[in-house]
This record gives sequence, C-alpha cells and structure tokens, in this order.
Amino acid sequence: MDPTTPKYCDNCNTALHGDFCHQCGQEKKNYIRNVSGVVTEFFGEFSNWDTRLWQTLIPLWFRPAFLSCRYVAGHRVPYVPPLRLYLFTSIIAFLIFARLVPDTPPVTRGPDNVVVLGTDNAIPDSKNLTNLAAELNNDTAQSQSQTTPDESAPGVRLSFLSDEAEQEFTAKLDTILANPKLAISKFFSLAPQMMFLLLPIFALLLKLLYLRSSRYYMEHLIVALHSHTFILQMLVIFLAIDLLEKSISWNWLATGLILAGLETAIFWWIPLYLLLCQKYYYQQSWGKTLLKFCLTSTIYTVLFISAMLSLVVLSILWA
Repeated sequence: MDPTTPKYCDNCNTALHGDFCHQCGQEKKNYIRNVSGVVTEFFGEFSNWDTRLWQTLIPLWFRPAFLSCRYVAGHRVPYVPPLRLYLFTSIIAFLIFARLVPDTPPVTRGPDNVVVLGTDNAIPDSKNLTNLAAELNNDTAQSQSQTTPDESAPGVRLSFLSDEAEQEFTAKLDTILANPKLAISKFFSLAPQMMFLLLPIFALLLKLLYLRSSRYYMEHLIVALHSHTFILQMLVIFLAIDLLEKSISWNWLATGLILAGLETAIFWWIPLYLLLCQKYYYQQSWGKTLLKFCLTSTIYTVLFISAMLSLVVLSILWA
C-alpha cells in the first residue's frame, strides 16, 4: 500500500494521522491474518510481558516505594500495573500455600469425648493396645468420680454466633474433624478474597494517618497493592527456601547454612522494607515515620488476625 494514501478508521471512517483513531480510539490493525502472523504476535507479546515482569520484580524486591513513586509520577509503561501484578501474585501464592500445607490426619472422638488422631498405615501393637485400654479405663473412672451425670463435655462456644448458627458450627466441626481437608481447601479458596478486601482497608488506614499529605486515596491504594504483593512474594520465596533446605542432605552443611541465612534475611527484610517504603514514599522525618509505621502495623495486625479467625469459622461453616 502506498504510504502517501490517506488511511481511514475502519470503525468511524475518520481520517487517521497515526496508528490510532483520535475520534474513537480504535487501532488501525487487521486481526484477520494467517496462522504464522498470529503465532509471531503471540510470542512477541509474551516476550514484551516477560521483560516488563522482570523490570517490575527487581525494584519491587530491592527498592522500597520505587514502583509506587514511579506509577504516581506517570511512569507506567515499563512496569506491570499494580492491580494486575497483585492479582497474579495472589493467585499463584495461595495455590502454592495450599499445596505446601501438610496432610492433616482425621480426628475422631473416642470414649468420654477423647480426641484421637487417625494415622495411615499404623499397625497397633497388642501390648500397646492393652496399656492404652487400661489408661482409658483409669481416665474414665476418674472422670466419672469427678463429674455428675448432669454434666457434659463443654462444646465450642462462639459468642458472636446465634444459638442456631452455633449448633450448625458444632455439627460442621465434627464433620471437619473427620475430614480436615474440607476446611483447609475452603480456607485457601476464601483467603485471596479476604486479602483483597483488606487492601482498601489498609489504604484507608494510610489515608487517615497521612491525612495532611494531601494525597488522593488512590495514591495510598497503590502503596497498599505493591506492599501486599511484596509480602506475598517474599512468603513464597521463604517457603521455597525452607522446602529446599529440608530436602538437602545433611552432608551439604555449607548449603544448609546459606539457605538458613537467606531465610533469616527475608524474615528481617519484610518489616524493614515496609518501614522504608513509608519513609521514601511519604517523605516525612524518621520520628514521624517510625510512629506511624508502628500504628499502621499494630492496627493492621489486629485487623488481619480478626479477619483470619473469621475466615476459619466461615471455612468450617461453608465447607
């Protein structure tokens, strides 16, 4: 096609002065082409995304608040957008967390409501069974002498649930004890949603603490997205190192010491990173930054623990 020939938008027929229509925004591009063109474009887009990913991860891990400052300043093309990066990290992280949870044996209730952990491939010894039966008989006799017939074993009491909900919770709890994997699977399916709900709360907390900074709420949300993404990725790396350390033979003592040192470094780098992130992003004195960091950490930790406890209850009720 002659480059001097005027081009028009396929959507609104407006004369084009570039690759995009200034009227409707549609790109002048033909998506109907042969298979080789589609494959070439796919690998080109994948390579571009891969480059942006590493340009994002390196400063995310080692340069606190750098990505947030760049994004707010308008430098957005070289990096993965914060929301997309968080969603991608959250999905991968919680899938890994669910896979790394050790298998929990089923729990049954024996005589006098005694909790018994079930184990696979366990062959009991006759002598051990005899001793165990004798101990159970002694415990039963002692409990009967100390309690009256009207007394019963106390159940799980949750003051924030109604009587009907508490009864349902107790029934569900017995089912979960028989098959703990049900609650574990439900927990990790709900955990990403719970974390996503905590993000705007954390941003609101930053907005209140830095109210005089004249920053928009969205600017605090950008910091929240990058901070949570960093924490999830560091936890995944920490668990990966821990798993690698357990799989290495004791003969590799030097390697074990290196991995243990990396775990310690990650453990201390997470809170230090978050402190430096608030310092460099909000540009306040060290005294104010330390005070507000302590307030942020304390309040958010209480909210996080409360959310996780509520999530455990919901996992049992909805499993």
